[in-house]
Amino acid sequence: MDAPPAVVVLRRSITELCGADHLEDAATLERWLSNKTAAHFRRWLADPESALYIAELEATIAGVGLVHQSGEIRLCYVSPDFQRAGAGRALLAALEEQARDWGLESVRLDSSRAALTFYARHGYVPSGAPTPGFGVTICHPHSKQLR
Repeated sequence: MDAPPAVVVLRRSITELCGADHLEDAATLERWLSNKTAAHFRRWLADPESALYIAELEATIAGVGLVHQSGEIRLCYVSPDFQRAGAGRALLAALEEQARDWGLESVRLDSSRAALTFYARHGYVPSGAPTPGFGVTICHPHSKQLR
């Protein structure tokens, strides 16, 4: 897997689709994007306790997702070029299927404000009070029962 194109998707998704969260605050964006690098991507890919998925549409990387064996979905980002094209839905389904394969009964994630309706449409429910994230961002804990 070639890391740079996947990293571009991660960075563009955050920068272009999560404006309601980072509010164009430079320090917040810097912190949020700090681990969205080719080196980190390769570490995520090599982590035996995680599964990293790539959604492709039209032979192009449309999304990147990562689920950890603890049940935490740590990445679920879609390229702005493929927003509302089914890539996010497919990616989330693959992450949930991997969690089921590991024998997990539920998954959890911290949603951005921008993704709240997406996760709600896919059966995720709030699982705690919002907490501070990077800079001006707020994390919205959500979970979903798989069984």
